Amino acid sequence: MDLINILAYVILFTTIGTMVIGLVAYAAFKLRDKRKPGNSRSDETMNVGGPLEPVFLERYVPGVTTEPAAQPVPDDR
Repeated sequence: MDLINILAYVILFTTIGTMVIGLVAYAAFKLRDKRKPGNSRSDETMNVGGPLEPVFLERYVPGVTTEPAAQPVPDDR
């Protein structure tokens, strides 16, 4: 066997292996996507019945400030 045939087989097996790994990953994704969280797998961060709220961030509302130092100073010109 010469070098061209060996490289051709390497490319062929690499391509087939990549496709097989892609199909396995897609099947694992679909199985995970099908699984729904139940009552036994819930934790305190899940808010099943209420509206979606940010967990770690505070909502920004333009024009509303919470700190008195951040209010604009009136210009007396």
